[in-house]
Amino acid sequence: MDEQLYWLWLSAGLGAGAHGMQALLAAYGADAEAIYAGRMDLLRQGMVTPSQQRILATTTPDSLKARLLQHEEKGVTMLCYTDARYPSILKQIDTPPPVLYATGDVRYLQTEVPVGMIGTRRPSAYGIEAAKLVADGLATAGVTLVSGLADGLDSEAHKAAVRGNAPTIAVLGTAIDVTFPARNTTLRGLVEQHGVCISELPIGTAGQGAYFLLRNRLIAGLSRGLCVIEARKRSGTMSTVRFALDYGRDVFAVPGSIFSPLSEGTNSLIADGARPIASAADVLAEYLPAAEITPQDAPVVAQQELLPLSDAAQKLSKVLSAQPQPIAELCAKAQLPFAAAMAALTELELAGLCTQQAGRQFLKNF
Repeated sequence: MDEQLYWLWLSAGLGAGAHGMQALLAAYGADAEAIYAGRMDLLRQGMVTPSQQRILATTTPDSLKARLLQHEEKGVTMLCYTDARYPSILKQIDTPPPVLYATGDVRYLQTEVPVGMIGTRRPSAYGIEAAKLVADGLATAGVTLVSGLADGLDSEAHKAAVRGNAPTIAVLGTAIDVTFPARNTTLRGLVEQHGVCISELPIGTAGQGAYFLLRNRLIAGLSRGLCVIEARKRSGTMSTVRFALDYGRDVFAVPGSIFSPLSEGTNSLIADGARPIASAADVLAEYLPAAEITPQDAPVVAQQELLPLSDAAQKLSKVLSAQPQPIAELCAKAQLPFAAAMAALTELELAGLCTQQAGRQFLKNF
């Protein structure tokens, strides 16, 4: 039987989060077929939960052939734990997914210096500018930027990679065929041209809020270092930091105003020992000697020219001005629905024709 089917069986049984994976690997090695042979005894040995045991005992690898075919037909690459293309850095965490689903170019999962960049979904103007400064510098150096394709500072990381023609990894908290938020569909397409999107959730998985927290462990696991740009003290961003610390990853933080709630998280991280950064150079200094990365020998990525502006982007370009305008006002002026307007503004940002400020306000670049 195809080895992929055994790993699909294990992935279906463990579920999102891959709880129990470490114990199974320790007992059986990276051998999903051996785990299948011992499936009836896993609960007694304390390796899996009762709900996992039920699925593992009642599902067969052969029953997952349709899932395998479905992903192949949709152009989704499936990376089993033993696949040479599976990111080796992710095997260092205690819950690596038995299977990763990917769209884009999977070779970027093996880059030398992947650096995560995360932060609030509703950044201040300071946070946006700080993210651009750090991300643009890292992209210029050829560093692979890892983030979650969410609104706010995650998106800034991916946009910087696209602008700098550098690789990027987007880790989804949804099924691999779903883009959330939907307005980031344009950005996802560009990420797939310059890197790869991955998920541990197969096509057809219904969305759950808990999946985004589970996604955060993968962002941390894929990153040698994690840059926190702006975050509240209690936030999803800080959950990613906790995973990074558990995995022994470097944590960097941009200091912020003591009067801003959005800087409470980063300032507290610095107080607890995170490395303060004011530019990409502060991050690169940790990795340049070992990785020997320079702009000249950065990973080669085929140059991709942005497509001509869409009709929606052209409409928005006409109503943008030198004065910042909120997204609702731009939607009304251009007569565009919110999702279409956000996708069009992403096009304009990447083309250098507009700039986003805090509170989803946009101005035209002249």
